[in-house]
Amino acid sequence: MKNSTTSIKVDVSYELYRELAGEICAPIDDSDLTYDLRYELYTSKLTYLYNIQEQCFRCINSDITTDTYTKEDLSIIQDAIEITKEFLRQTIREALISSLNSAEKKALHGSRNSQHS
Repeated sequence: MKNSTTSIKVDVSYELYRELAGEICAPIDDSDLTYDLRYELYTSKLTYLYNIQEQCFRCINSDITTDTYTKEDLSIIQDAIEITKEFLRQTIREALISSLNSAEKKALHGSRNSQHS
Protein backbone atom coordinates (compact mmCIF):
# COMPACT_ATOMS: atom_id res chain seq x y z
CA MET A 1 0.00 0.00 0.00
CA LYS A 2 2.82 2.42 0.86
CA ASN A 3 4.48 1.89 -2.53
CA SER A 4 1.35 2.87 -4.46
CA THR A 5 1.12 6.13 -2.50
CA THR A 6 4.76 6.89 -3.23
CA SER A 7 4.22 6.07 -6.89
CA ILE A 8 1.28 8.45 -7.14
CA LYS A 9 3.30 11.20 -5.48
CA VAL A 10 6.12 10.75 -8.00
CA ASP A 11 3.70 10.75 -10.94
CA VAL A 12 1.99 13.95 -9.82
CA SER A 13 5.34 15.67 -9.28
CA TYR A 14 6.55 14.49 -12.68
CA GLU A 15 3.39 15.77 -14.35
CA LEU A 16 3.91 19.14 -12.68
CA TYR A 17 7.54 19.13 -13.77
CA ARG A 18 6.53 18.35 -17.37
CA GLU A 19 4.04 21.24 -17.33
CA LEU A 20 6.73 23.61 -16.08
CA ALA A 21 9.72 22.13 -17.93
CA GLY A 22 9.64 24.67 -20.73
CA GLU A 23 9.72 27.54 -18.26
CA ILE A 24 12.07 26.40 -15.49
CA CYS A 25 15.10 28.06 -17.08
CA ALA A 26 13.29 31.33 -17.72
CA PRO A 27 13.61 34.34 -15.43
CA ILE A 28 10.72 35.33 -13.19
CA ASP A 29 8.74 38.29 -14.53
CA ASP A 30 10.04 40.73 -11.95
CA SER A 31 9.24 44.11 -13.47
CA ASP A 32 6.99 45.17 -10.57
CA LEU A 33 8.67 43.25 -7.75
CA THR A 34 10.77 44.54 -4.88
CA TYR A 35 14.25 43.08 -4.50
CA ASP A 36 13.12 41.25 -1.36
CA LEU A 37 10.18 39.60 -3.12
CA ARG A 38 12.28 38.77 -6.17
CA TYR A 39 14.88 37.17 -3.87
CA GLU A 40 12.20 35.12 -2.10
CA LEU A 41 10.72 33.91 -5.40
CA TYR A 42 14.10 32.84 -6.79
CA THR A 43 14.94 31.12 -3.50
CA SER A 44 11.62 29.24 -3.62
CA LYS A 45 12.23 28.29 -7.25
CA LEU A 46 15.69 27.02 -6.33
CA THR A 47 14.23 24.91 -3.51
CA TYR A 48 11.69 23.42 -5.94
CA LEU A 49 14.46 22.67 -8.45
CA TYR A 50 16.65 21.00 -5.81
CA ASN A 51 13.69 18.85 -4.75
CA ILE A 52 12.88 17.69 -8.27
CA GLN A 53 16.58 17.15 -8.96
CA GLU A 54 16.74 14.76 -6.01
CA GLN A 55 13.53 13.04 -7.09
CA CYS A 56 14.81 12.76 -10.67
CA PHE A 57 18.15 11.36 -9.50
CA ARG A 58 16.42 8.75 -7.34
CA CYS A 59 14.08 7.78 -10.17
CA ILE A 60 16.91 7.38 -12.70
CA ASN A 61 18.99 5.30 -10.29
CA SER A 62 16.23 3.09 -8.92
CA ASP A 63 15.76 -0.53 -9.90
CA ILE A 64 12.11 0.16 -10.64
CA THR A 65 11.48 1.01 -14.27
CA THR A 66 9.03 3.86 -14.62
CA ASP A 67 8.03 6.17 -17.38
CA THR A 68 9.01 9.30 -15.52
CA TYR A 69 12.28 11.19 -15.19
CA THR A 70 15.08 10.66 -17.68
CA LYS A 71 18.74 11.62 -17.81
CA GLU A 72 17.74 14.43 -20.16
CA ASP A 73 15.32 15.71 -17.49
CA LEU A 74 18.16 15.67 -14.95
CA SER A 75 20.32 17.71 -17.31
CA ILE A 76 17.52 20.25 -17.85
CA ILE A 77 16.92 20.51 -14.09
CA GLN A 78 20.64 20.98 -13.39
CA ASP A 79 20.83 23.71 -16.05
CA ALA A 80 17.78 25.41 -14.51
CA ILE A 81 19.46 25.32 -11.08
CA GLU A 82 22.58 27.04 -12.41
CA ILE A 83 20.55 29.64 -14.31
CA THR A 84 18.35 30.32 -11.28
CA LYS A 85 21.44 30.72 -9.07
CA GLU A 86 22.68 33.36 -11.51
CA PHE A 87 19.32 35.19 -11.42
CA LEU A 88 19.53 35.07 -7.62
CA ARG A 89 23.07 36.50 -7.66
CA GLN A 90 21.95 39.21 -10.10
CA THR A 91 19.09 40.13 -7.77
CA ILE A 92 21.52 40.45 -4.85
CA ARG A 93 23.92 42.56 -6.95
CA GLU A 94 21.13 44.87 -8.10
CA ALA A 95 19.82 45.27 -4.54
CA LEU A 96 23.31 46.12 -3.27
CA ILE A 97 23.95 48.62 -6.07
CA SER A 98 20.58 50.24 -5.46
CA SER A 99 21.28 50.44 -1.74
CA LEU A 100 24.73 51.94 -2.33
CA ASN A 101 23.34 54.48 -4.81
CA SER A 102 20.66 55.44 -2.31
CA ALA A 103 23.25 55.85 0.45
CA GLU A 104 25.44 57.98 -1.82
CA LYS A 105 22.51 60.23 -2.73
CA LYS A 106 21.62 60.66 0.95
CA ALA A 107 25.23 61.46 1.81
CA LEU A 108 25.49 63.92 -1.07
CA HIS A 109 22.21 65.56 -0.11
CA GLY A 110 23.35 65.72 3.53
CA SER A 111 26.67 67.33 2.60
CA ARG A 112 24.93 69.91 0.41
CA ASN A 113 22.58 70.84 3.24
CA SER A 114 25.47 71.26 5.70
CA GLN A 115 27.40 73.46 3.21
CA HIS A 116 24.43 75.81 2.76
CA SER A 117 23.91 76.28 6.48
